[in-house]
Amino acid sequence: MRLKIIRCDLPLKHVMTIFRGTISVIRAVIVELEQDGLKGYGEAYEDQHWGITIEDMITALEGYRAPTTGYALADPYAFMRFIQPLVDEFPAAATALEMAACDLWGKMRNTPLWNAWRYKFDQNRIPLSSYTLGLDSLYRILEKFKEQPDWPIYRVKLGAHEDMVILRELRKRTKAPFRIDVNGCWTLQQALEYVDELTTLNVELIEQPLHPEDKDGMKKLKEVCPIPIIADESCRSFAEIEECAKYFDGVNLKPVKFGGLIRTRQAIEKARSLGLKIMMGNTIETSIGASAVSQFALTLDYIYVDGPLLIEKKIGQGVQIHRGHIILPRENGIGFSVLPHTSAPSTAGMQ
Repeated sequence: MRLKIIRCDLPLKHVMTIFRGTISVIRAVIVELEQDGLKGYGEAYEDQHWGITIEDMITALEGYRAPTTGYALADPYAFMRFIQPLVDEFPAAATALEMAACDLWGKMRNTPLWNAWRYKFDQNRIPLSSYTLGLDSLYRILEKFKEQPDWPIYRVKLGAHEDMVILRELRKRTKAPFRIDVNGCWTLQQALEYVDELTTLNVELIEQPLHPEDKDGMKKLKEVCPIPIIADESCRSFAEIEECAKYFDGVNLKPVKFGGLIRTRQAIEKARSLGLKIMMGNTIETSIGASAVSQFALTLDYIYVDGPLLIEKKIGQGVQIHRGHIILPRENGIGFSVLPHTSAPSTAGMQ
């Protein structure tokens, strides 16, 4: 295989704020693997809060340039074992590489990944994708809402002093359910004070309400909260899934946490065996990451693949969303294809 490592800077349509800070550009690493005239793509994004930087990912991937050149892809499970040290040490970088291998494998088999994985297709089983409204002032959030006023579900980022005011004002403008993502910003006391009103405001789920270390608080909140509570920051690895079953109703399983799509499949099976609901999302990424996550749509309770709608830069075509309805790509592999007249994703740097 031939390995190409691409750094891609993705300007956002709107500045995105969460409790960890404010960003206007997402920095991502895109991997292209080519074999027998076919190309597979994978992606991972920078998250400096968790120590994931572009520079470290590129350095880690460079270590696999020579070994990958002499590797003939036939089985993605064998490839995952081949890059196991990378999965263990740099799961985000491994995700980009393994995703590209899975995409290439699907193209070699002339089928979408969901079909290769033997997921039975049923459009009615695909959950609706939410649309994300990032943390901001009330005025700015309402302006963002005006851009997508008829979405069937909104994922609202919270964690500021106006949280309930924001939800009340949004409720005046839509009957759509809310999925709120607090990124661990609330205290137990705040969460307990909000629960009753959140129920009346038709909040469908609460993602990571308390800090990951506040397990006692999460246990108390779960006992009294009628709204499903989903772990994100509390579920950063495969080993933490079982622990999350004690304090949460579900888990958010992003591929970058586990080192690729195969490990994500295993995480889904583990979570299901524990009776947990499963959410998956692609944060803010291109159609590569969104299309890869969409391959799991038939197995999920909740999903958000609106990342490509939140960025200015379009580098290719993949999964489509029409007012929350996910249209799985017709293309093989993860379903991503480079835009016409473009030989590779538009980049800030290419190796």
